[in-house]
Amino acid sequence: MKILLVCYGGLSTSILVNKMVKAISESEKFKNRGIEVEAWGKEEYVEHLDGARVILLGPQVSMIENDVKNTAKNNGYDIPVLVIDKEAYAMMDPVPVLKEAFLAIKNHKKDE
Repeated sequence: MKILLVCYGGLSTSILVNKMVKAISESEKFKNRGIEVEAWGKEEYVEHLDGARVILLGPQVSMIENDVKNTAKNNGYDIPVLVIDKEAYAMMDPVPVLKEAFLAIKNHKKDE
């Protein structure tokens, strides 16, 4: 399972990605379950959609949410797209971001 984060250049979210990966590896429930977390810029994320189960947007690119949804759909990917909570992003707190991602994936499965 891949969680894809998108921001302007992939740099600011890379800090959050590292914290998310660490939180996953330290979790008895989630470690060793093949969960990948990647960060890409808004110009390159399309090349990395394969295997993604959710796309999380940095708050600074929230204005492209509909574009990302349409791009994913037009490329054959039926996956949830959501904006990361501003407070969790500002604090670089991986736990609420991961909870939000897993909940979006779970709810998306129910909708199918």
